[in-house]
Formats: sequence, structure tokens, C-alpha cells
Amino acid sequence: MKPAPRPDNDSMRVNALHQLNILDTKAEERFDRITRLAAHTFDCQFSAISFIDSERQWYKSVFNFDATELSRDISFCAYTITNNDVFVINDTHKDDNFKDSEFVTEAPLLRFYAGIKISINNYHVGSLCVFDTAPKQFSSTDKRALQDLASMVESELQKEVLTQAAEAMKRYQEQLDKTQKLTRVRNTILEKIVNAESLHSVLMDIVKAIESEYHNQKCSILLLKDNCLYSGAAPSLPDFYNQAIEGVEIGLGQGSCGTAAFTGNRTVVEDISTHPYWAAWVDLATQAKLGACWSQPIKAANGRVLGTFAIYHAKAATPTKEELARIEMFANVASIAIERQKSSDLIWHQANFDELTQLPNRNIMGEHLKKALDAAKRNKTQVAVMFLDLDNFKDINDTLGHGVGDALLIDCAKRISGCVRHKDTVARLGGDEFVIILNDITEFSGLEKTAQKILKAIEQPYHLQSEIVHSSASIGITIYPDDAEDVASLLKNADQAMYGAKDIGKNNYHYYTKSMRNAALKRMTLITDLRHAIEHDELFLVYQPIVNMTNGRINKAEALIRWQHPTRGVICPDDFIPIAEETGLIIDISNWVFDRVCRDAMFWRKTLCPDLQLSINTSPIHYTDPDRCITQWLERMLVSRTPPQAITLEITENLLMDANASVSNKLFQFRQAGVDIALDDFGTGYSSISYLKKYPTDFLKIDKSFVHSMSEVSNDKVLCEAIIVMAKKLGIEVIAEGIETEEQHYILQKMGCEYGQGYLFFKPLKYEDFNALLEKSASTIDKSTMRSSCDIPRLPT
Repeated sequence: MKPAPRPDNDSMRVNALHQLNILDTKAEERFDRITRLAAHTFDCQFSAISFIDSERQWYKSVFNFDATELSRDISFCAYTITNNDVFVINDTHKDDNFKDSEFVTEAPLLRFYAGIKISINNYHVGSLCVFDTAPKQFSSTDKRALQDLASMVESELQKEVLTQAAEAMKRYQEQLDKTQKLTRVRNTILEKIVNAESLHSVLMDIVKAIESEYHNQKCSILLLKDNCLYSGAAPSLPDFYNQAIEGVEIGLGQGSCGTAAFTGNRTVVEDISTHPYWAAWVDLATQAKLGACWSQPIKAANGRVLGTFAIYHAKAATPTKEELARIEMFANVASIAIERQKSSDLIWHQANFDELTQLPNRNIMGEHLKKALDAAKRNKTQVAVMFLDLDNFKDINDTLGHGVGDALLIDCAKRISGCVRHKDTVARLGGDEFVIILNDITEFSGLEKTAQKILKAIEQPYHLQSEIVHSSASIGITIYPDDAEDVASLLKNADQAMYGAKDIGKNNYHYYTKSMRNAALKRMTLITDLRHAIEHDELFLVYQPIVNMTNGRINKAEALIRWQHPTRGVICPDDFIPIAEETGLIIDISNWVFDRVCRDAMFWRKTLCPDLQLSINTSPIHYTDPDRCITQWLERMLVSRTPPQAITLEITENLLMDANASVSNKLFQFRQAGVDIALDDFGTGYSSISYLKKYPTDFLKIDKSFVHSMSEVSNDKVLCEAIIVMAKKLGIEVIAEGIETEEQHYILQKMGCEYGQGYLFFKPLKYEDFNALLEKSASTIDKSTMRSSCDIPRLPT
């Protein structure tokens, strides 16, 4: 006989059959009942339910004969599945195709066959057939009866399909629930990371999440430092075990974790008792009742190993793919937490400590001084503040070079620190200026001895880079509460006293005296002139373009104020803004700036750049003044019809450090109105990441001090990159200030910094020059245009 033709969709049909999961299963009464009924109904010796696989016919149920499977090429039923109707052979001897079949010529000597296809989802996967050794007629009634029996088979199969689907759905739902729970745990932990919670807290949450979901597992997170592993979180492991492995050096064969950290690859030990990696630790593991340990290295984004994430079992155990994926997922979460902590530590250290001398800088010095004053007030004691300036540092720096100058500052820092008590503070303000805070002063003789000791230490010869260098210092001294009672006044007094020491011959110390208020007279003159400047329109604005470093386009600029003094010429803001803030004049100045910026923005948006955005520096004082609140600007915008998208308010970290609910509410009012908020000089203050979570922020402006000292290997480069990565994660755009070189531009572009501002692109431009730039560029400029624009006249800054 010829093999039956194969349907065009045979591969899909076979796939549908395989999805039933019925092939090669045991006999079942529910199908055997149908084959018995079929044989008796049609008075046939044999009946069968079979399925046609790709190359075979497999019998699920047979009646009155013994068979399991046969080749598809000699199968009668292979013809049946090609028909939609009942396939009947009344007499095989009279059928040219089947008369030579081995089932006809040999046992069982078939003469009659009738079969009907069995379908699932419109695929003919098998057949129900009856056959006999005598020829028979098969009426239409018989055909309908056979079809009914086939429908019973299909119903049983459909039940099986539904049962399997229900079981699969149940398994899927269980897996989905577990996955969703782990995802929720992961997201909760990531939120804690963003909220700057402590590293220990985050790592403990990871461990507890795993252990609460999988009760037969214990977790451990170890942190790598100096090629040794230290505990990060392992609350369920015995204390004696954690103490025994604390500080273990990594290496091949140093347990699962030591090996994983050393190789950088996952290390799975299924049976601690027999594995060579645990040979030196097997007794300890036995005592701790540990039978298996699977360890995943925790890696930074650059592939550097940060630690290990391990799962322990009480008995020998082999991990599933799901378990390995889970370990890897939480190792990645731990990596984010560890890297965030390292970045946060770096940002905090850079913001609070001098990079050269590693002394506290101005920021943290102010905090130390405030704490010292609070303690002195409680204890009714005194605090001395010394302001120290090296007498000839500029000459040394200019003559011998910055390398020698830096070495001198480092040595001076060590010498000064060696002259004071542990509870005192030595800080570097910048350049060659140092501040010494002496707590609990009880007598002036001790204070003077300390000053003399410092002067003597400073004047000793320095052996620096094959050079013998001599230096001296001048020290100004002021006393709390005799001279002043607040941080700013004490520092100002000490600074004035230091100049008094220089006036009497240098290499000396001098107390602050009332006669030192000559500078205050100059200050009063400047205040008077500044009031006159506001009233007589002596102030003017310049605009420094902010360049989109991706496409070179300019649609942002920072408004900067200048003072055209009638006798002194142009005065930069550094010379009058601090006094304006001290006197409250800053509010009148800021209101004037705001009105001018709104006017200019409206004009340029209508004529040259529809999406132009101008940023305004704001003073913390303006947010706290009860009578002249900065939110009045929102009303001014409505009156002038200035779109809020045209304005960005630049705020400082100092504002956020001291912010109360009122300040926060004002910022949110501006944000709700559509005004963008930029955090200026980011990195120079305390740089708390929590500010970015708590307060509305659209832009971070990286301070130019970090950009200036940035190189491929500097810590400032690492800091800038950390700020940019963090900002992107929080959906905040970054503007780098003070870009002056192509190297800085290239590095920042490579880091993904969106915007740049600095002399490499443009100096601050007068109104007419910025207007000409917008006209020339038509709001879009390429790199060559940026460079050629340097020919535009600029004002000094």
C-alpha cells in the first residue's frame, strides 16, 4: 500500500498533538470504555483510539488486540486524518491501495476498516477506528454513531486540555505572585537607595526579604575592602561564624564567597562537606549547620567586584535556574546600593574636606564652629577663632611652582594640626588661609601659647622637592562671646585681626579690636552707593548662553547682574551681592532683575527664539522675608504675560539646608506654575541627595570648581560623573558651569552631560550682543559657530 499523503499543516498538527502531552502515557479507563463500546456497537472484532505522530501511529486504547505503535507509512489511520468524513474500507481485498497491506495479507487478515478523525483546535491529531476480519457494510447511521463516539474522545481530550491549562495557569499565577512580590521588594529597596537610607539598612532589607520568602535559606552579603571580605548583612548566620570569616582574604579555595570575589564568577558549592573550596572551613560550617553555599559576586558597573551575595542551605542543595536568577537580581540591587553609598560618601567628602590637605573645608568648619558656640553657650565657656594666613605663599608659589606650593600647604596643615588638641578644629578655607577653632578656653595664656606654638612650627624650614623653603604666618584671634556671638561675625573679626597681625610685621598674632572697624566704613559707603544705584538705574544685565552640548543649540542663558558705578566703573556681583544680602537690598535688586528678565524673555521669544529660557539667581533671603515674598513674582508674570516656561529660578544648597515648610511651599508654587528650578553650585555645599528627593528640581548645575580641576584621573571627574548618573536616574538635567577647555567639554559630553556654560563657548554678553547672537544663530548653532562667536565683545566677569 502507498503511505497516506501528509496534510499541508502537518508540522502544526504534530505540534498540537505534542501539546496534549498524551503520547506514551498509560492506558486509561475513560478511553478504554469508548473502544469497548465501539467494538460492540458495530459488531467488530477490534477497535482502537490512536494518534498520528510525525513518523508513527501510537495507540492510546485498543480492544481485542495487543499493539503500542506502528510506522505511519503503513497506517490505515494516517488516511483517516486526511478526511473530514468517516473513512471506510468495506472490503480490503477489493481496494487496490490496501489489498497488499501486511495487515491484510498477514495476521490479523483485515477485511473491513472504518475510522473517524479526532480533532483538537481544528487539527486532526488521531482517530477512532473499528476493524474486522470479515467484510462489512457501514451505513450512514453507523457513520453518525462512530462520529458520536469520536466526539466523546474529543470531549475527554478537551477536558485534559482545560485541566492542563488550569494547572499551567495556577503555576503561572504562583510564579507571577512570587515574581511580583520580589519585584515589589526590589522596588522598595531601590526607593530606599534613592532616599539615601544607610547602606547597612538597605543590605539588611535585601537579606530579610529573601529569608522571609524562602524559609529554608539564609543570606549573607559581604563587602570587599583591600582584598578582604567584611560583613555587610548576615543576621541569620551564627555570630561565631560571622566573626570567624570577618576580614578573610579572598582567593581561590577560600570558601564560596572568597572564591567568587577572587574570580569574579558565581561559585556554587552544592555540598560543603565534600567540596575542596571548603576544606579549611568545613568544621566551622558543620558547627554552623551549613550544608551548601551559592555565592554571586557583587559587581560595579565597570565590572569591579564590590563584595558577594550568598545563599546558604542547611543541607546539600542544587540551585534551580530560578534561584540563580534571583541571586543575580539581588546582587545587582546590592551593587546599586553599594555604589550609591560610595558616590554619596565621595560627594560628601568632596563637599566638606579640602582635597589637597584633607582638612575640613569652609562648609564643615562652619558647622563645627556653630556646635562649639552652642556648647560654649550651654557651659558658659569661651571659644577662640584663629584666622591664619601664610605671609609669603604667593612668592613661593610663583617662584618655585605650584607643586612646591601645594607641598608647603600640606606640610603646614600637618604642623598646625599637631599644635592643637584633639577636640579642636583645623580647617582650610582655600588658598593659604586656615581657621583654627579652640574650644573651652579658660585663660588667655594658654591661648597665646598655642598661637606661639603654631607660629614657631610654621617658621621651621621645609624640605620640599629638593628645595629648602622658609615661611611664616600671621594669625588673627577673636573670642566668643566677647567680640561676637555668631559664626559669620567671628570669622569676619578674625580675618580683620589677621590683617592687623600683618600690619605689625607679620609672623605674629593679633587680637581683634574695635579699631578694626575701618573696613566697616567702606562697607557703609558701598551700601549707600548701592541704594543710589538701584534708584538711578546704574544696574544692568548680561547674559551668558547655556549651550546644548548634544546639538550645539542655544535656547537657554543665565542672567547676570553688573553695576556701572559712576566713579569706579563696572563692579562685578561678587563685590556687592554679599552686602546686598546682608542689608536686605538684595530683594529690591532681585525684583529689578526679574522684571528685566521677563521683559527680555518676552521680546526674544516673540522675535527670535520661541522656546528661550532665562535663568535668574535667587537669594535665600527672598524666600524668608515675610513682607516681600518671592512668590509675588508669580503675579508679576501674570501681569506681564510672561510664560512660566521662559523662566528658571536658580537656588543654592544653603537655601535647602535651612529650608522649612514655608520655603518648600514657595518652591512648589513656582513648580506648579510651570517655572523650572535649578540647583546651583551643586557639590560645593552639603550636597545631600535627600534634597533632590524632597524638593522640586529640574536642573543641577555642577560647580565650576569641579569642572576646572577635572581630568581623566581626578577625583573631580569621578564626582562629576557620579552627579550626572545620579541626576539621570532622578530625571534631572545637568548643566556644567565654567567649561573653559576642549578636554573638559569632551569629558562632560562623554559622561552624558546635557548642557554646558563657560568661556569655551561664550563669556557673559551684553543685551545687544546676546540679541545679535540669537539673530545670527537663529536658535541653532554648530560647533564651529560656537567657536567663532568668541569674537563677540564680552564683559569681564
